[in-house]
Amino acid sequence: MIFKRFCLIGLICILPFRSEVYATDPMIDSLLNEVHQQVGITPLPRCDDATFLRRLSLDLIGRVPSVTELKAFLDDPDRIGAIDQYLARNEHSQFWSQLWTTMLVGRSPRRGVEREVLRQWLASSLADQVPLNQVAFDLIAAQGVTSLNGPANFVLASRDDPVMRLSRTFLSVQLDCAQCHDHPHDRWTNSDYNGMKRFFEPLVFREVAGGVLIEDRGINEPAEKPVFLTGRRPYTAAWRRELAWMVVRSKPFSRAMVNRTWYWLMGRGLVNPVDGWSRENPGKVPDLLEALATDLRDNDYPLRVLIRKICSSQAYQRQSVAGGEVVGKKLEAFFAARTIRQQLPEQWLTSVAQVLDRPLPSQAQVAEQAVRLMGRTQASQTDNDPYDWSATTQSLINQLAGEVPPPLRGLRQIYLATLARGPTDEEIAMAKSHSSQEILFALVHCNEFVAND
Repeated sequence: MIFKRFCLIGLICILPFRSEVYATDPMIDSLLNEVHQQVGITPLPRCDDATFLRRLSLDLIGRVPSVTELKAFLDDPDRIGAIDQYLARNEHSQFWSQLWTTMLVGRSPRRGVEREVLRQWLASSLADQVPLNQVAFDLIAAQGVTSLNGPANFVLASRDDPVMRLSRTFLSVQLDCAQCHDHPHDRWTNSDYNGMKRFFEPLVFREVAGGVLIEDRGINEPAEKPVFLTGRRPYTAAWRRELAWMVVRSKPFSRAMVNRTWYWLMGRGLVNPVDGWSRENPGKVPDLLEALATDLRDNDYPLRVLIRKICSSQAYQRQSVAGGEVVGKKLEAFFAARTIRQQLPEQWLTSVAQVLDRPLPSQAQVAEQAVRLMGRTQASQTDNDPYDWSATTQSLINQLAGEVPPPLRGLRQIYLATLARGPTDEEIAMAKSHSSQEILFALVHCNEFVAND
């Protein structure tokens, strides 16, 4: 039976990915079109409606669409309307709070960190559409008990090296090398690193009933004041609050928020790596990054508006291209084609529950299941990037170990639920020699289901 399942998965895995007036964002598309003409590439056309909805559903609410959702959209394929509907769902703030929590503290954080308390605070902030600069300020300047104050858990998780975590997350700057010496390929020096580190000297961590208490102790004057990367020093003794203010008022902050959001939606950052912006690495389309960052700053950092802007663009809605080809890589690098990537463990787990008509797991449950699926070693070693993971042999075995109940639906319904399309003639012929349960098992483990294209 196991061999038979693997053979069926193998046959389905080699089948090609399927991909084909809608509103677009003029700023994104006009700037990209100029670059495409300059480098001499022709963008791929838009994807078909079913592919679009599956992509949108995975990106905004973390699961594949139900058959009911898919059929309703295909009857009235209003793409902008679908974007607005998905953004308004509670599932959106819940799923994106999972992304943010993984970015801030990882999937398997250190002892003492109340990961779920932080995630719930983020979910509430996203649902209330709190501006990104306010969210970042609260995270950087947090005090209080970790079991009661969500942002305090970010401070606790960052205690070993708060400078690197802050600079990578909120400024897209890597100061790793500057810990010990001047950066060999960038402007940052060891003095820059040490100046930033002094912002955190007043921090005190104390274990109390119910968690860890985080607070700032007083500063004995005259003390050498810290210095921000711009050269600015604090005016008061509230060093971390002033640091938080300096960060969210800086241009690198707006670039970092745009770049990370673009990366999560597009599969590739405007600057790669996503936390590696520098004068020497401005990205393939620096004018677009600056335009979006300026727009974000000028409108008081509305994350939901930024997401809507990206999802409504031609760039987001293009067909995907098979990886490995030189031409395909160039198309992806300039966002002339969709970048195919593997689903997150959280997306796969929730999507399988959706397909099998099981109750969707809560975000706390899916976080625990994702660590078990990946294996604790890999979950603890990922660099706080939700997408920085790869399926290991152990995770594949964990996936294949689960039993799939007999589906209460026909072949077409199975394919719509899993792949957002009907079966091909070849797949219909192949299905004649397999049970519905075997087909469903194979589909939820095949490349096309696991991919987010």
